[in-house]
Amino acid sequence: MSVWKCFVYPLRRGPGAFIAKLVLSFHVIIQGTSGGLAQMDDRVVQTFSACHVAPRGAFGELPKVESKEARIERAVGFEVRRSMRADNHAKAIEQFDQAIERDPKNSRLFASRGNAHRANHQLNEALADFDRAIELNPNASAHFLDRASLRTEMSEFGRAIEDIDEALRLYPRNALGYLARGSVHMNKREYDLAIEEFTQSIKLDPFCQAGFNARGFARELKGEHESAVADYNRAIELDPNPGNAVAFMRRASAHSGKFEFDRALRDLDQALMLEPANTAALNNRCMTRTRAGAFGGALSDCNEALRRRPDNLNFRDSRAFANLTRGALDEALAEYDAIILIDARKSVSLYGRGIAKRRKGDVEGGDADTAAAIAIKPFIADYMAIYGIK
Repeated sequence: MSVWKCFVYPLRRGPGAFIAKLVLSFHVIIQGTSGGLAQMDDRVVQTFSACHVAPRGAFGELPKVESKEARIERAVGFEVRRSMRADNHAKAIEQFDQAIERDPKNSRLFASRGNAHRANHQLNEALADFDRAIELNPNASAHFLDRASLRTEMSEFGRAIEDIDEALRLYPRNALGYLARGSVHMNKREYDLAIEEFTQSIKLDPFCQAGFNARGFARELKGEHESAVADYNRAIELDPNPGNAVAFMRRASAHSGKFEFDRALRDLDQALMLEPANTAALNNRCMTRTRAGAFGGALSDCNEALRRRPDNLNFRDSRAFANLTRGALDEALAEYDAIILIDARKSVSLYGRGIAKRRKGDVEGGDADTAAAIAIKPFIADYMAIYGIK
């Protein structure tokens, strides 16, 4: 069975996590060639979707039978996924090192190691791996999207667009590529252009919630609340009876977008009933409770998520946001300081720290932090305003 690790849903897991997802890290951890959509007839042009396994054509020409490379990928896949879920990115990198030693011409292993480096805040090493993946397989649309996502995170927006353009040229039926290009425009505060790209993604992939959630959020940032609600409603309609935790989390994200926090919380409660160990659902509930003003429950959720995954910076940012929102400024500042010490480019945390500093009277320091955040992600002030942070 091919494994497609797609960081799309839920679209928002709190400010920090949503920023991470907004650069649309559609990341292949292990991509085999057997099972699922990858077995479909090559004459059928499949959509490269945010909701389904990546089609074989998104990786250029691959053999129809299982190859030595696919067997190596399968062997390393389980351990790597376990390491990544535990935020043990250094261990994942070590596992990819060993796999690459056995199969040094496998572009997908380099791309996957690049994403592990990226998760470990080693952006230059990640870029080198993506460059190598593209050098080995210049026909792989998916590799160009990986590099574009990293370049978006690095605020190299022009070069990100170039990579996405190439990804679309290589695989035109590429809903994922239009989502990625829309995310670049959204990062740059070019909301009309973002909406156009998300609309194109929806045309190619009309039954995938990702495009509707993304377009709804772009419209929300632009101040078009009614249109945003219509998109969120459509995303919810596409999962009328969600049967797993991820589907409930998707729906909760759309309800939150409409400020329907009670409904969002009910969906998150259901997600956690299905998967009690789902730390992303705990973090989502922390954020939703924060927005609803239920700070005690919010901090309980954030603390439990962090107890299970203490190295997750997005979860730490959610706890900092909860403390900032409830006025516990010293606790928020301490958390933001710790996050920024690890990842100095985490714009959402820089912006949050700037607001906390201003509220404590350090206007100059606060302005410096918010300016640095805006330089990294120009849309960050609009985004944080939705969460009530101004």
